[in-house]
Amino acid sequence: MVFFSRALPNPGRYEELKAQAQSIMTPDVFSGARFEFNKSLTQRFATLHNIFLGGEAGPGSYEFGANYGDESLLLQSRVDMQGRVNGRVNAQLTDSVLLKLQAQAGADTHSFKADLDYKGNSNTASAYYMGGGLVGVHYMQSLSEALAVGGEGFYHLGRPVYGGAGCARLTWGAKGENAASAKVGTFGNGAVELAYSRKVSPKVGLATELSYYHGNPQGCTFGVGYEFALQKATFKGLIQSDTTCSAALEERISPMASLLLSASLNHKKKDYKFGLGIVISS
Repeated sequence: MVFFSRALPNPGRYEELKAQAQSIMTPDVFSGARFEFNKSLTQRFATLHNIFLGGEAGPGSYEFGANYGDESLLLQSRVDMQGRVNGRVNAQLTDSVLLKLQAQAGADTHSFKADLDYKGNSNTASAYYMGGGLVGVHYMQSLSEALAVGGEGFYHLGRPVYGGAGCARLTWGAKGENAASAKVGTFGNGAVELAYSRKVSPKVGLATELSYYHGNPQGCTFGVGYEFALQKATFKGLIQSDTTCSAALEERISPMASLLLSASLNHKKKDYKFGLGIVISS
């Protein structure tokens, strides 16, 4: 069949349906001061130190992490002053099969999730399990070089909770500069999610997203985001339907250091966030 030709591109994972729009519409907004130091000890092993001062993190906190990775295995870990431990394992079992495990443990919370992905020539299938008994499957299939469709189904073991969703993504342009996606599902009383992104030029990107959840008090929400990639800086902005305006700037002041500036304003809710950060990599 022509639709399932081996020449068709792989559509990526179901969770990456609107990745192009989300990369623009997720500015790194934080509150207070942040200092990050990343140290590569070998080609495969690295450590990181994160210090937070003020803001939502409280008067001050510290986080330590360690990463190990090669061609087939990635190990990540984080631990903070409150005793919360986060861990992630990505294991490339074969050229087509990827196993992902992630867990969090602490005095007040714990969670676990396992994903198994199969990547074919023109399709991707995934199965997952989340702590508490939620299981689900994802599937994405390329029908042409520009069009991909997919679906999801989930079921909660021991509870009468189940549902699913269908989706489609269309890309066009000489280099796929435009991407539009739609997802319709049974989450809650029904939901519709639409997203669109456009790469205006190598330095400018625009994106918008609309979500409607039936029965939700907020009804329909939407946002518009933009991104400017300059020679030594990246600027992202986001305007949301709840009147929140967010912006983040990352400027590379040297090959090993970056300056972070962020702000988020919502005059209606009287919610204001301002952040200043420095990232040093060695």
